Amino acid sequence: MIKFFRKIRQKLLSENKFSKYLLYAVGEIILVVIGILIALSINNWNENLKNKKEEISVLKELLSDSKTNLLSLEEDIFLNQRAINSNMLISDILINKRPYNDSLDIHFGNIQYNTQFTLNTGGYENLKSRGFEIISNDSLRKSIINIYDRWVDFIDDLGDMNNKVSLEQFNPSYKFYFKNFKRDLEGLYVSFKPQDYEKLIQNNEFLKLIREQKYNNEYTIQALDMGIKQIKELIAQLETELEK
Repeated sequence: MIKFFRKIRQKLLSENKFSKYLLYAVGEIILVVIGILIALSINNWNENLKNKKEEISVLKELLSDSKTNLLSLEEDIFLNQRAINSNMLISDILINKRPYNDSLDIHFGNIQYNTQFTLNTGGYENLKSRGFEIISNDSLRKSIINIYDRWVDFIDDLGDMNNKVSLEQFNPSYKFYFKNFKRDLEGLYVSFKPQDYEKLIQNNEFLKLIREQKYNNEYTIQALDMGIKQIKELIAQLETELEK
C-alpha cells in the first residue's frame, strides 16, 4: 500500500513539472508573438509617417503649381480682353471712318495678341511617378487627376490651335496691312503702324479678319474662365487637406 501511494505522489510531481514547463513555453511563445506584433506596428507606423510626409510634400508642390497657374491664366485673360477692347475700338473707328492718330498703333498691335499658355505640371508629374495612391483623400485625388488629365490637356490643345491659326492664317494676312512694328517687352505691348490708313478704312476684308480674331479671343476667355474656376476649387481642397 505504501509503495502504491509513493508511485501516485511521484506521478503527481512529474505531472506538476510538466505543467510548469508547458506554462513557461506558452509564455515564451506569447512574448515572442507580442514582440513581433510590436515590431510590425512600429514598422507600419514608420512607413505611414514616411508616406504622409511624401503626401504632404506632393500636395505642397501641387498647391504651388496651382497658384502659379492661376496667376498665369488670369494674365492670359487680361491680355485677351485687352485685345478684344482694342479690336472693338478699331472696328468702331474704321466703320465710322474717323481720322488716324499715332495712339491707334498700340491698339492695332493688341489685336494680334495670341495666348501663349505656360502651365506648371511638375507637381503632377511627381505625383504620377510616386503613384496616385499616395493621396489618401479619394475626393482630392479624383479632382487632381480630372484637372490635369482632362482640362490641362484641353488647354494645351487650345494653345496649339491658337498658335496654328495665328501663325498660319491670321498673322500673315494681318501684318500685310502694317509697317514699322515696335515691341515693348516690359509692357507687353506691340505697335503696328498702318501702311495706308485711308485704304484700310475702305477694306471690308480687314474688318472681317479682325472680327474672326475677336471671336477667337472670346472663346479663349470662356475656356480660361472655366479652367480658373476648377483651379480655384483645387486650391481650396489642397489648402483644406494641408491644414488637417
